[in-house]
Amino acid sequence: MYSLRQIQACKWTGAVLAVGVLSATFGRWNAFRAAPAPGTYAGILGALTGFLLLMTSLAVVVYAEEKAKGRITRPRPLLDRIADRLFLKRDEHDQG
Repeated sequence: MYSLRQIQACKWTGAVLAVGVLSATFGRWNAFRAAPAPGTYAGILGALTGFLLLMTSLAVVVYAEEKAKGRITRPRPLLDRIADRLFLKRDEHDQG
């Protein structure tokens, strides 16, 4: 069984971080348009890469949340494997 509290904490933290990274991307884009430079362009690519990684992780979090609530009708093996690794509750004697 998944830890719903941990899933929801990850979801909200990821959403706040995604908004911050997307805001930074727009800021970098405005700086690039004002004065194009390779460093600013690299900053845009880095921020966009971070944003895409956050969106991918949020997809796993939402999948785990829906699975924990019992709304998933067709399992997705890749998402199941990642969600199990991140959010599966383990008994204390199994962690030995």
